[in-house]
Amino acid sequence: MMNELTVVEEKGLKDVHVFQVCECDAVAGYSLDEAIEWYKNLTGLEDDELYFYEDVETIPFDYKVRKSEDEPDVLISVGEIVETYWEGKPFIVFSTL
Repeated sequence: MMNELTVVEEKGLKDVHVFQVCECDAVAGYSLDEAIEWYKNLTGLEDDELYFYEDVETIPFDYKVRKSEDEPDVLISVGEIVETYWEGKPFIVFSTL
């Protein structure tokens, strides 16, 4: 059985994708399955509350989002967010409400 460190050593940042799993959140992960399972565990949402697999979009790393709510005119790329915060586990890259 592989531990998280082994997976990170075998898969690098180049293997990370960002998936728009529902209307409001995009999650980074090595695979769509991993991102969805992590998101469901975090939020308690069920499959019927998320996008169907065929409707999930992969967000390009050059896509720009607001850096913060306090600075609505300052944009940052999805790639910069992933490079800064990726620790080998899924996380919410950005939210839209």
